[in-house]
Amino acid sequence: MGGYILSPESLEDVYEIWSYLARESGVDFAGRVESALFEKFDLLAQHPGLGHKREDLTKLPVLFYRAFPFQYMIVYRPRIPLEIVGVLHAKRHIKRILHNRPE
Repeated sequence: MGGYILSPESLEDVYEIWSYLARESGVDFAGRVESALFEKFDLLAQHPGLGHKREDLTKLPVLFYRAFPFQYMIVYRPRIPLEIVGVLHAKRHIKRILHNRPE
């Protein structure tokens, strides 16, 4: 890992995503999605500031970046090193989830 860190909660998010996809679509597909997410983390570390604020979802000083083509939102603090605070499916109740996470 270079240029970013993952919070314990975001590590759990990635694990849950992989586990769900492995059960539903197979280990190979889960691995490809996980690799794509880590590529997006690298991209964000190289270009902090990508994405946008979502003050309707949180007052935390974070940005949201959609991990295309997937429907996962990467929630991160644009600092050095960049901090990934969440990797959440866009259809989840993101506001509630972030409210329950440590600042």
